[in-house]
Amino acid sequence: MSDQWITKQTLLQRAKNQDDEEAWNDFVKYYTGFIHAVLRQMSFQYKDVEDITQEILLKIWRKFLTYDGEKHQVHFRTWLSTLIRNQAIDYIKLNQGYLRRKEKAAEIQSGELNIAQTELDQLVEHEWVKHMTTTALENIRLLFSGLAVQAFEMSLEGKTSAEIAEALNINQESVRTLKNRVKQRLIKEISLLREEMEF
Repeated sequence: MSDQWITKQTLLQRAKNQDDEEAWNDFVKYYTGFIHAVLRQMSFQYKDVEDITQEILLKIWRKFLTYDGEKHQVHFRTWLSTLIRNQAIDYIKLNQGYLRRKEKAAEIQSGELNIAQTELDQLVEHEWVKHMTTTALENIRLLFSGLAVQAFEMSLEGKTSAEIAEALNINQESVRTLKNRVKQRLIKEISLLREEMEF
């Protein structure tokens, strides 16, 4: 490693004093480049490097008083690299959902995501119907016996009336009656939900 990255012990000792603003500023000047270099090697983009660096510096400032290289038998750079790694992981975890959405939006804008508007509309419609059905079923669940809802849900899974009757220990005619009652109430509930939620 070049002399540029050699730890300045006196600077560390001075920077640990949170009242010594000049020492802290010197520390920031000295270590910011190092932190940037490490983060760039981790393949972060420039703007992310800036954000993560600020979080790392804040964390160092908060935890500096607890750092004692001799006591913990850890060199400062080892302690710092652990901080950088942990902060990078935290940043990725925190921003994963946002970054995925951002990448997807960029793909859509650039045309890389090859999906026609009609396909997207179908996907949205399918998910909306699924959501409405699930919500409606939850809303009416308490109106029926456990057997009625079970019979209906089993029918949605593709089980025959005979299989449902055997599993629930009731006759097939009861299965059909229970399923139809739940189905009729579910259709009514979906209709009410659509009036309330769709615009």
